[in-house]
Amino acid sequence: MQDQPVPTAETSQSDVGRLPPAEWAVIEREAAALVAVWGRSRQAFATKVSSIQLQAMLAIERHQAVNLGRLAATLNIVPSSASRLCDRLEAAGLVRRSHSEEDKRELTLTLTPSGRALVQELEQRRRSDLARVLSEMPPAGRIALLRGLQAFAAAADQIMERQAEEPEDDWTTIAARLLA
Repeated sequence: MQDQPVPTAETSQSDVGRLPPAEWAVIEREAAALVAVWGRSRQAFATKVSSIQLQAMLAIERHQAVNLGRLAATLNIVPSSASRLCDRLEAAGLVRRSHSEEDKRELTLTLTPSGRALVQELEQRRRSDLARVLSEMPPAGRIALLRGLQAFAAAADQIMERQAEEPEDDWTTIAARLLA
């Protein structure tokens, strides 16, 4: 990283929105680097599943089992599109549809062992890519990054609590959907 101005601890909350352009550029560049490392892991899976298919698999995995309506709402698509999406995932052997135990009229979507393995492979790849970058950082930099990210996530959580459409959404699941 080049020596560029960085916001200080003394910057008041009202001053943050008025950061000089050079400081905004630093924040955007550094955030983009983190997003790029996270998102780069997805490239290895581009030939296996589409972005929307991966988003669906991540949503199903997060809930362990989900009905078609909830999946459609999570992905912000209409139920008929979610149904066609699940048709393709089921044909690929990644998702299984079964009747709900509570209501036999309702279909429940779960990942197959192959689907779970693909999601786990993606997660391992992301961790590996992040670990490679973190290993290049000095220990003090890793600690500072961790503290800074924790403070950032805590502030983001406060905003999310006030704005969330999906109460169980967290930043990891949102990022996974956006970067899938």
